[in-house]
Amino acid sequence: MAFETERSRVAHLLRRAGFGSNEAELDEYTALGFAGTLDRLLNYEQVDDSAVEQQIASIQIDRRNVEAARFAWLTRMLYTRRPLQEKMVLFWHTHFATAASKVRSADLMLQQMQLFRDNALGNFETLLQRVTRDSAMLIWLDNNQNRAGKPNENYAREVMELFTVGIGNYTDADVKEAARAFTGYGADRAGQFVFNPDQHDDGDKTFMGVTRNWDADDVLATLVRHPATARFLTTKLFRFFVFEIPDASTVDRLASLYTDSGFDMRAVVRDILSGPEFLSPLAYHAQVKQPADLVVGALKALNVQNIGPDLPQATRRMGQDLLNPPDVSGWKGGDNWISATTLLERFNFADRLAATRGADQPYFVDIGSQLQGHGLRGASDVVDYYLALLVDGAATPEARQSLIDYLNADGGFAVAAGDESVEQKVRGMLHIAMSLPTHQLA
Repeated sequence: MAFETERSRVAHLLRRAGFGSNEAELDEYTALGFAGTLDRLLNYEQVDDSAVEQQIASIQIDRRNVEAARFAWLTRMLYTRRPLQEKMVLFWHTHFATAASKVRSADLMLQQMQLFRDNALGNFETLLQRVTRDSAMLIWLDNNQNRAGKPNENYAREVMELFTVGIGNYTDADVKEAARAFTGYGADRAGQFVFNPDQHDDGDKTFMGVTRNWDADDVLATLVRHPATARFLTTKLFRFFVFEIPDASTVDRLASLYTDSGFDMRAVVRDILSGPEFLSPLAYHAQVKQPADLVVGALKALNVQNIGPDLPQATRRMGQDLLNPPDVSGWKGGDNWISATTLLERFNFADRLAATRGADQPYFVDIGSQLQGHGLRGASDVVDYYLALLVDGAATPEARQSLIDYLNADGGFAVAAGDESVEQKVRGMLHIAMSLPTHQLA
């Protein structure tokens, strides 16, 4: 049954509020318990992450090398000691979807990711103000072309439709007037924010039924405090962490907390992750893993220590080209992650992990050490060990038995040190296990 042990509850939390765990991490967090783990994840500033910072610093990224920037981000997802912070970076990247294909600067995309990292669980109003001044966003939604007398409405429209109140809670007139308030906001040639007062429309504007001399922060303050924003944003966060459709009372609870806390994302996310819905049967292995979750989660679970710069290709082939969402609305997510093509790419990635040999090769899974280190001997022990790592033991009895039968075929199965035929069988079993429907779910 779902969540019958503290370990399964903690594993679920690490999948949803991070990118999964390896065995040692799960042991460490289980010792803290669910509540202790949640506290550590939420209070990530208290966790030393200098090791991953040094690792990231060693990756060579020039201004045009967006692929290296993607690799650096996946490296951080895999090795960070602050998984919830990085999961929120991924959430904000989807919410404030910005594409390198138009921005054309790895530096500016990494600058935006750092903005999300620095404000991951902070105040939403502060984050929105900083996003509005972010150079990548200014280029992406053309606000660097927004000037008095010739306003560009792109950012004004999307800040309402996608970032705050949602469709149906503003008018075209509101878009036009808000665009005037955002005039003069741009980026210089070095990619730094600049405000050009000569290009700013400082006349009176009528926004949301109120006429006065609105500026950008006035508009943002009104949007942040709008009741529709409370419901729109908290519902989106709930869907990201729990399941697709929250009931009305849950939305009411979260929207009230958003407002009462002064737009504190840490308070909202804590409530979501500690609420009754999060550990309900409806949430157990109920989300299709986005490609970043699948790739990083598998690498973590199998304790892969050596990755290659081609790693971003894996998520791209599965439909998630990091730093390059398909449009301003981001990825649709959910069941949309699965198609005949993307499912095949998930299986291909599983095959690559399972098939790689040689400790000096990227994506090598050290099966021999895992079998010997845990004293695994029979087929059922080996299958149960890897199912615990990969799917929290949640495979169906039929799937488990099929994996055992696979190992026992052709003369039986018994672990012996240095037996390459045993390793070959285990690698084949791993490929099948990572292709199970349950492994596609978080």
